Amino acid sequence: MEHPRAARTAAVAAPAAAVLVAALAACGGGGGGQGEERGPGAEAAERLGEAQLVQYEDAKVVPEAGERGTYGKLSGVERTEELRSSTDLDKPECMDAATSWGSLPEVRKAPASVAVFARGDDTVSHTLLKVPEGVADEALQTVTPEKECASYKATMEDGSTSSYSVSEVDMDPVGDASRAFAVKTETGGDTVWMYSVVYRNGGHLGAATVLGPDEKGDYGELLSGFAASAVEREEKVL
Repeated sequence: MEHPRAARTAAVAAPAAAVLVAALAACGGGGGGQGEERGPGAEAAERLGEAQLVQYEDAKVVPEAGERGTYGKLSGVERTEELRSSTDLDKPECMDAATSWGSLPEVRKAPASVAVFARGDDTVSHTLLKVPEGVADEALQTVTPEKECASYKATMEDGSTSSYSVSEVDMDPVGDASRAFAVKTETGGDTVWMYSVVYRNGGHLGAATVLGPDEKGDYGELLSGFAASAVEREEKVL
């Protein structure tokens, strides 16, 4: 489940990709794993983990890439923040082009569970958090990309550059309310697509993401079906 560099730089575009950074590290031998943080909210995070899917169609869970604990302390989130801090954008205001929900204080301290799935060259991730409904609604309000951030460029610490194109995705509603978007990342001849949906389901905030080359052209359909199944599982367990 190792992706080219473009897949890693795609994580700059949205907090939803934080778990993908952890997944890439785990699959490449760089750490990750089913980490569990003990402390306030640990029991809630464990319960969220029990509500995760273990397989969706031919996308199977990668146990060593999953995490549970406080969202802001997850290794994938920390790696994403390190990556962002070493990245320069031609439009700095677009660092959170698609969503800034991951920076909300109530989200950062929320119990969370992440699961990662592999389907050939495609990676699917799902982040589930327990938050007040008002916080989930506030998070959804951040998911509409600003027009000026429909495209922008980034320069990484090693001098390499990446270009990003962000657009909204029209898909069936997920949970009580949802918003979806796509990010196209081009780096050194590689093109990687990231389709994401952020949704509210009662007192829970969820984010599902599909990352890869989209060779089958089915990421929108895959994301929609996966998210619907994830919500169905949540409603049975939580």
